[in-house]
Amino acid sequence: MNIPAEIPAGPYRLRRWRPSDAEQVLRACQDPEIQRWTTIPVPYTEEHAEGFLAGVGGSPLFAVTAHGDDVLGSFGLVAVEADRAEVGCWIAPWARRLGVGEAAGRALTGWALDDTELTRLEWIADAANEASLRLAERIGFLPARMLPDHLENRDGTLSDAVLAVMREDR
Repeated sequence: MNIPAEIPAGPYRLRRWRPSDAEQVLRACQDPEIQRWTTIPVPYTEEHAEGFLAGVGGSPLFAVTAHGDDVLGSFGLVAVEADRAEVGCWIAPWARRLGVGEAAGRALTGWALDDTELTRLEWIADAANEASLRLAERIGFLPARMLPDHLENRDGTLSDAVLAVMREDR
């Protein structure tokens, strides 16, 4: 997969992560909502942020930024297989309700389905994560089915998830 250095996203852009983003990743990942709905370690430390950035080298994971280098979120493809991938994301609390997620999601999915070999994208969210499910719908994902007891919570219990899909023939 040829991963671009940058993907335009309306007033925003998706760009490759840099080691210098560590402080902003650390700050964003202190957010209780990011901690609640993602699999990041809690507590999230400077070492976690540095480890995340060191590990994204060849992955299709991008920082979402505006004109400067302020990190507004993260969007990328995870669990990439031959012809499909799952979209993973978070939006920093200071960037919510500004259209960042929708612009970044549309840009990422457009690139993934138009410029790679992928034919199907998946969005998996906790069934109780209404904000994530609304964002997926605004980007163009269609709910496909419930996944009972699919997500493991930090306390070891399981939560239902919703699988939404987007295909290249969108």
